[in-house]
Amino acid sequence: MKGIILAVIQNLCAGIGIGQNLVPNPGFDIVSQCPFDGGQINFAFPWVNANNGTADLYNSCSNTPRIKVPNAGNYGDSYQKERSGSGYASIAVYTNANHIGNEYIECPLNAQLIYGKQYYIEFFVSPDLTPSSYEHYTDAVGLALTDDFYYKELNPHEALPLEPIVENRGILIKDTIGWTKVSGCYTAHGNENYAIIGNFRNDSETLLEAVNPNIFPYNNDFYIEDVLISIFDPLPDTILLCENETVELNARFLDATYLWSTNQTDSIIVVHTGGKYSVEAFMYNCILTDTVALIYLEDENYISEDTLICNDEPLTLTAPIPGIYLWSTGATSKSITIQTNGLYDVSISNTCGNFVYELDVETENCDCKLYVPNVISLNDDGINDNFIVSMNCDYSYTILKFEIYNRWGANIFSVSQSNDISWDGKYKGEIVQSGVYAWLLVYEVNRNGALQHVVSHGDITVLK
Repeated sequence: MKGIILAVIQNLCAGIGIGQNLVPNPGFDIVSQCPFDGGQINFAFPWVNANNGTADLYNSCSNTPRIKVPNAGNYGDSYQKERSGSGYASIAVYTNANHIGNEYIECPLNAQLIYGKQYYIEFFVSPDLTPSSYEHYTDAVGLALTDDFYYKELNPHEALPLEPIVENRGILIKDTIGWTKVSGCYTAHGNENYAIIGNFRNDSETLLEAVNPNIFPYNNDFYIEDVLISIFDPLPDTILLCENETVELNARFLDATYLWSTNQTDSIIVVHTGGKYSVEAFMYNCILTDTVALIYLEDENYISEDTLICNDEPLTLTAPIPGIYLWSTGATSKSITIQTNGLYDVSISNTCGNFVYELDVETENCDCKLYVPNVISLNDDGINDNFIVSMNCDYSYTILKFEIYNRWGANIFSVSQSNDISWDGKYKGEIVQSGVYAWLLVYEVNRNGALQHVVSHGDITVLK
């Protein structure tokens, strides 16, 4: 059977704005009031604690020593200039004390992540500068995503049971002057709504370097700055172009470098032929990709072949290009479903002009033709000596079972999962008695991906 050739083409708009940050208040600069004490992360709305820790907020507007940037931190020697804006957050990521634990901060995203889309994630950290005799460094800090708001009470030395999507692991962060980037790429499973930052590894999994390991207690705190989660979706899925029209494809994204399927390396290219174009954006330790299909109307084949459908089988017709639709049935949707034969056409109006597509649909009986003899003669004369079942189907089929029963209901012949059915008239090696025997056939037909279960039955007269 011939399948319908009208193609489904989606002409979608470009994705979320290029480089748009889904993290609100990413630098912790917008404050409801100037922090004056530790544990006031909630002043940087909508950031809050994700556990029973007391994450700190530091800002240049504060008048409190060790809260005011840049001399903010837990020690007299603490110093870090803001990377941007006027402040930053601080979380404890390691301690050998038994009365306090690690800290985690959380915020809702500006938009839910979209299934299958790629995202670039980064944030910056810097260790709180500790006195030289207390000098120590750790590695583990990451960002995790959750679908719903997450909060958990933790005991000391316990980590949140979440798997970060980006993480610094295995390399000590020792730069107390600059900011260390933690970054990566992520393909969304959809529905992610919250970001959480902290150390998601327990003590034994956290790499530690201490100048004087005998000092107790000692803590490691990271300043946190400029959290970014941005979708990479610069290209529309499909672009419809009129005759002789060119299009500019813009994949510009943050500070990426680029490689197009055309081997061009600029962020923007100009194309004038139809086809699929893809781009790779290289972002530090990961690669982001996107693809667009360019369709020129003059390149399309508008002549549709006739199509056959079964009498009881629905068929969906879909307009091949975007625009304003009017079907011969009066429908104005992109697709219609039919079950009867006839000539169907759709008129489409778009910026390139007016177009008409038509298709002649015919119906036919698609039932399998079953050939089963009603008499066999077991006299070895070479004529009707065997009971043979044969089928003729327009679709692929599978015989699940075939059985023959005598007049008392006893099963005297059985075949399973075989399309080759032949009975020689014997039961347990002996030729059966003359008479009438019942048969049962169960088979399955695959019609355009849909399985149909069919049961047939009848009788056979055996002669000797």
